[in-house]
Amino acid sequence: MQTDNINFQDIWNNKNADIPNIQEIKATAEKYRKKQLSGTLLLMLWLMATAFGIIFIWNVINFKMVTTSLGIILILIALAFYIYLFFQNINVIRKINPSISNQEYLSSLKKLQRQRLYMQAKGISIYYILLSAGFAFYFYEFALYMSTMAAFLAYGLTFLWLAIVWFFLRPRQIRKQNQKILKIIDSLETIEKDLI
Repeated sequence: MQTDNINFQDIWNNKNADIPNIQEIKATAEKYRKKQLSGTLLLMLWLMATAFGIIFIWNVINFKMVTTSLGIILILIALAFYIYLFFQNINVIRKINPSISNQEYLSSLKKLQRQRLYMQAKGISIYYILLSAGFAFYFYEFALYMSTMAAFLAYGLTFLWLAIVWFFLRPRQIRKQNQKILKIIDSLETIEKDLI
């Protein structure tokens, strides 16, 4: 078999035209990374401001029942847990560097994807359980002073909102986030397979 007359230009020209440009993919990935980083930082700041607001209310208002304080503590634990998850996410996002090799870049994106999947599956579940329990305990003292109808309305609207977020908004957001990162990962895997 003769191998010294191989024309790499002809081989490259005959390859599938759908091979994406690595620079375009890395630019898209970098844009995604920056957007995720800024969005995560903004959300973390918002959660911290909410926690400080709750602590301020807890110090200003003299609650008579232990259940109210227990509810506030559960809400603060939920917020702290969610902030911790976002902090872990930021650590992964910051380590993604477009100047590293394609394999390392792909590995970093897959690590980010695994982190997101954990956060979406287990992290948010724990957050919502703690938050729901916190609201239930927090509203108890106020519900005692309300009419039965007003108490049902307060609890009902709060848990209706949590249900809407859990069953409708959360899956939609998860689907959108996963589609974005999967598109980038699939493009990098396609390039990696074509170069092998």
